[in-house]
Amino acid sequence: MTAALQNIRSRPEALLLLMAGAVLLSFASWQALLNNFAIERAAFSGADMGILESLREVPGFSAFTVVFLLLLLREQHIALISLALLCIGKALTGCFPTVIGLYLTTIVMSAGFHYYETIQASLSLQ
Repeated sequence: MTAALQNIRSRPEALLLLMAGAVLLSFASWQALLNNFAIERAAFSGADMGILESLREVPGFSAFTVVFLLLLLREQHIALISLALLCIGKALTGCFPTVIGLYLTTIVMSAGFHYYETIQASLSLQ
Protein backbone atom coordinates (compact mmCIF):
# COMPACT_ATOMS: atom_id res chain seq x y z
CA MET A 1 0.00 0.00 0.00
CA THR A 2 2.73 2.48 0.88
CA ALA A 3 4.59 1.65 -2.33
CA ALA A 4 1.49 2.56 -4.34
CA LEU A 5 1.12 5.87 -2.46
CA GLN A 6 4.80 6.63 -2.97
CA ASN A 7 4.37 5.93 -6.69
CA ILE A 8 1.44 8.36 -6.86
CA ARG A 9 3.43 11.08 -5.08
CA SER A 10 6.42 10.72 -7.37
CA ARG A 11 4.36 10.55 -10.58
CA PRO A 12 1.76 13.32 -11.00
CA GLU A 13 0.24 11.57 -14.00
CA ALA A 14 -0.65 8.60 -11.79
CA LEU A 15 -2.55 10.93 -9.45
CA LEU A 16 -4.31 12.50 -12.41
CA LEU A 17 -5.37 9.08 -13.72
CA LEU A 18 -6.54 8.01 -10.28
CA MET A 19 -8.59 11.19 -9.84
CA ALA A 20 -10.11 10.87 -13.33
CA GLY A 21 -11.23 7.33 -12.55
CA ALA A 22 -12.60 8.38 -9.16
CA VAL A 23 -14.69 11.21 -10.57
CA LEU A 24 -16.03 9.03 -13.37
CA LEU A 25 -16.99 6.22 -11.00
CA SER A 26 -18.50 8.56 -8.43
CA PHE A 27 -20.57 10.56 -10.91
CA ALA A 28 -21.84 7.49 -12.78
CA SER A 29 -22.86 5.74 -9.57
CA TRP A 30 -24.55 8.92 -8.30
CA GLN A 31 -26.53 9.20 -11.53
CA ALA A 32 -27.73 5.59 -11.25
CA LEU A 33 -28.48 5.99 -7.54
CA LEU A 34 -30.42 9.18 -8.09
CA ASN A 35 -32.57 7.85 -10.91
CA ASN A 36 -33.71 4.90 -8.81
CA PHE A 37 -33.65 6.47 -5.35
CA ALA A 38 -35.45 9.71 -6.23
CA ILE A 39 -38.46 7.94 -7.65
CA GLU A 40 -38.71 4.99 -5.24
CA ARG A 41 -37.79 6.55 -1.88
CA ALA A 42 -38.26 10.31 -2.21
CA ALA A 43 -41.33 10.12 -4.47
CA PHE A 44 -40.04 12.72 -6.90
CA SER A 45 -42.39 14.16 -9.48
CA GLY A 46 -41.34 15.51 -12.85
CA ALA A 47 -41.26 19.06 -11.47
CA ASP A 48 -39.06 17.97 -8.54
CA MET A 49 -36.65 16.30 -10.95
CA GLY A 50 -36.52 19.47 -13.07
CA ILE A 51 -35.72 21.58 -10.02
CA LEU A 52 -33.02 19.08 -9.02
CA GLU A 53 -31.42 19.27 -12.45
CA SER A 54 -31.55 23.08 -12.32
CA LEU A 55 -29.93 23.14 -8.89
CA ARG A 56 -27.27 20.75 -10.12
CA GLU A 57 -26.09 23.36 -12.61
CA VAL A 58 -25.84 26.27 -10.15
CA PRO A 59 -22.34 25.28 -8.96
CA GLY A 60 -21.36 24.97 -12.62
CA PHE A 61 -22.17 28.62 -13.16
CA SER A 62 -20.14 29.60 -10.13
CA ALA A 63 -17.13 27.40 -10.95
CA PHE A 64 -15.19 30.50 -12.02
CA THR A 65 -14.71 31.19 -8.31
CA VAL A 66 -12.06 28.48 -8.30
CA VAL A 67 -9.69 31.26 -9.41
CA PHE A 68 -10.08 32.86 -6.00
CA LEU A 69 -9.32 29.56 -4.28
CA LEU A 70 -6.06 29.41 -6.21
CA LEU A 71 -4.90 32.39 -4.17
CA LEU A 72 -5.11 30.21 -1.05
CA LEU A 73 -4.50 26.61 -2.17
CA ARG A 74 -2.51 24.64 -4.71
CA GLU A 75 -4.33 23.10 -7.66
CA GLN A 76 -3.75 19.56 -6.42
CA HIS A 77 -5.31 20.37 -3.05
CA ILE A 78 -8.33 22.00 -4.68
CA ALA A 79 -8.77 18.92 -6.86
CA LEU A 80 -8.63 16.57 -3.87
CA ILE A 81 -11.01 18.72 -1.83
CA SER A 82 -13.38 18.83 -4.80
CA LEU A 83 -13.30 15.05 -5.11
CA ALA A 84 -14.00 14.79 -1.39
CA LEU A 85 -17.04 17.06 -1.80
CA LEU A 86 -18.22 14.94 -4.70
CA CYS A 87 -17.90 11.75 -2.64
CA ILE A 88 -19.49 13.29 0.47
CA GLY A 89 -22.46 14.51 -1.54
CA LYS A 90 -22.88 11.09 -3.10
CA ALA A 91 -22.50 9.25 0.20
CA LEU A 92 -25.04 11.45 1.98
CA THR A 93 -27.67 11.04 -0.74
CA GLY A 94 -29.01 7.86 0.84
CA CYS A 95 -29.19 9.44 4.29
CA PHE A 96 -31.67 12.12 3.24
CA PRO A 97 -34.56 10.49 1.31
CA THR A 98 -36.56 13.71 1.10
CA VAL A 99 -36.89 16.28 -1.64
CA ILE A 100 -34.97 18.95 0.31
CA GLY A 101 -32.32 16.42 1.37
CA LEU A 102 -31.71 15.39 -2.22
CA TYR A 103 -31.54 19.02 -3.29
CA LEU A 104 -28.86 19.76 -0.68
CA THR A 105 -26.77 16.67 -1.36
CA THR A 106 -27.00 17.36 -5.09
CA ILE A 107 -25.61 20.86 -4.60
CA VAL A 108 -22.70 19.50 -2.54
CA MET A 109 -22.00 16.77 -5.09
CA SER A 110 -22.28 19.15 -8.01
CA ALA A 111 -19.97 21.73 -6.42
CA GLY A 112 -17.30 19.07 -6.03
CA PHE A 113 -17.79 17.83 -9.59
CA HIS A 114 -17.72 21.25 -11.24
CA TYR A 115 -14.77 22.52 -9.24
CA TYR A 116 -12.84 19.35 -10.02
CA GLU A 117 -13.62 19.58 -13.73
CA THR A 118 -12.51 23.21 -13.74
CA ILE A 119 -9.15 22.49 -12.11
CA GLN A 120 -8.60 19.18 -13.94
CA ALA A 121 -7.87 20.90 -17.24
CA SER A 122 -5.10 22.92 -15.62
CA LEU A 123 -3.64 19.83 -13.95
CA SER A 124 -3.66 17.97 -17.26
CA LEU A 125 -1.73 20.76 -18.98
CA GLN A 126 0.93 20.71 -16.28
